[in-house]
Amino acid sequence: MALKLVIFDLDGTLLEAMLDFGAVRAEIGLPPATPILEAIAALSDTEQARARAILDRHEAAVAERSCLMPGARELLAHLRERGVKVAVLTRNSRASVDLAIRRHGLAFDASVARDEHRPKPSPDGVHGLMAACGAAADETIVVGDYRFDIEAGRSAGVRTIALVSEPKPWARDATWVASSLADVQRLLDAAS
Repeated sequence: MALKLVIFDLDGTLLEAMLDFGAVRAEIGLPPATPILEAIAALSDTEQARARAILDRHEAAVAERSCLMPGARELLAHLRERGVKVAVLTRNSRASVDLAIRRHGLAFDASVARDEHRPKPSPDGVHGLMAACGAAADETIVVGDYRFDIEAGRSAGVRTIALVSEPKPWARDATWVASSLADVQRLLDAAS
């Protein structure tokens, strides 16, 4: 089947990764290396509200000063020229996603933030974006820089591209591995 939809992670994939997860965890009071959203979900309602406010504040600050990854604008334009739909699936809040999209003048056919589906690694967001964009699993590719991106794509039955600058053990689970968005573009062109 022809490629109809590419679902991108946002931070670390289309935007330079700038969120200091360690600082977020420390301010909330979470142990190091704990997945933040999952740890927040285990807190009491009062603690969850406080933790979400901290996370939202950090994400908004990062979105306001975010920078596009090299080649991001060109890759999105290239896919649009080919008639391929582009979407975003992120564990960030809707407010920070919208702020980053406005800041950089980006346009997507659809986007899913953490408050709209169970967050990655759940495949729910991938399924929702495929439905919204009219694409089947064999017409869709997920691109991301972290294991949750690859796990969500694989669980949804779609091909995946791990965007990593250095080898990561979880990247072996991806269909392909790329070290830059230029590499991603070459893989996407070859896959369709």
